Amino acid sequence: MKKERSYSLLSKTSAIYLLFTLVAFLAGGLFLWNEGEAFITRNLDHRFTKWEGRTRHHIEEGKPLSELPRFISAIPLATAPDSSLFPIYSDTLIQNAELDEMHRFRKKTILLEAGGRIYKVGILAFVEDFRRLQDDVFEALVPAFVLLALAILVFNLLLSGYFFRPFNRILELMRTYKVGQKTKIEQVATSTSEFQVMQGLFHQMLDRIEHDYRHLKEYTENMAHEIQTPLAIIRTKTENLIADDRVMGHQAENVKVIYDETSHLSRLSKTLNLLTKIENGEFNKVEEIATRPVIERHLRAVDELANLKSLDLNASLSDQHQLVIDPFLLDIILKNLLKNAINYGTPEGPIRIHTDPQSLIISNFGAPSEVPPEKLFERFQGNPTPNNHSLGLGLALVQKICDLNDLRVAYQYQERQHIFSIR
Repeated sequence: MKKERSYSLLSKTSAIYLLFTLVAFLAGGLFLWNEGEAFITRNLDHRFTKWEGRTRHHIEEGKPLSELPRFISAIPLATAPDSSLFPIYSDTLIQNAELDEMHRFRKKTILLEAGGRIYKVGILAFVEDFRRLQDDVFEALVPAFVLLALAILVFNLLLSGYFFRPFNRILELMRTYKVGQKTKIEQVATSTSEFQVMQGLFHQMLDRIEHDYRHLKEYTENMAHEIQTPLAIIRTKTENLIADDRVMGHQAENVKVIYDETSHLSRLSKTLNLLTKIENGEFNKVEEIATRPVIERHLRAVDELANLKSLDLNASLSDQHQLVIDPFLLDIILKNLLKNAINYGTPEGPIRIHTDPQSLIISNFGAPSEVPPEKLFERFQGNPTPNNHSLGLGLALVQKICDLNDLRVAYQYQERQHIFSIR
């Protein structure tokens, strides 16, 4: 399933604010345009009305039409046209010969009755200055919006580092929190009420988690401890039965099954308890470890077991290979991988342990696994073989430890070899 793209809260609020600002600017620009148009119309109507009166007075005084101002034209009509068609408004461009520019004018054409005659009068009004002012105001909105948008983005970017610092710190505490470590969680100082509420709820949640964890931990530890006592008694009694020739003569197989399953149950309890502690992050004594001496120690410990199965150990170790990990967890990784290699290895070839500055590789010859590679590191996926007493938890432990320590464990089967690598 494709992961949905996510955005920060600040990015979303900034985008919404900018969108709102853009709409506000456009609405404001439209309002200013309309207001400017209304202002121009009112101003021109006032001029037209004034010059209509002067023109009527000029004609009624019997003055020649040629003496009218040059922006007024009056033509006497023999017959009266349809008065419903007037007044007529139009915008026109007129050449300014002095400046060699085209200027905008508004023209009003009316029917004027004066001195007993009807005249068709055209009055021009200069609107170039009004239009330029109107255009300048409207055109200034775009750069003004761009500048405001940039200012908002820069301002939000600067403020995010300041105002959101407590929020980011709380998130970091949430991310790094490990159960059983609430005492190490600091109280982040913040005056933002939403962050205070979030932090309060976070600590309330931690209190519930810690409470449940302590009870569950006590239960599992007590159970793991107490179950060892009856298992030890059963194992001791079974050993006594094994020492009794009369019992072994008739019930040897049953007694052996009881002993093996008791041992299996004891190891299972200890391993599951260990896995729980690893998942809870209880092994956190992390240090940088040079692996060569540790691997050599483990090889000496399993050398005799490998010889019993006629298996050779072939080690090629680098002094530069290091891991940042709890030493106890490194021992678990090596024990399980070496045990796995010996259990499923065949004399067809040696068990190889190789390290270089970047990786640790353990391989052994053997038949292909019956467990699919993608499930090999899951719990209780032990490879079934005759006389196999595997818990099916060894590789799951290795996977869990690697995950918690930012290591990558991988498996592949090539040329009849099972190859495990840790990088």
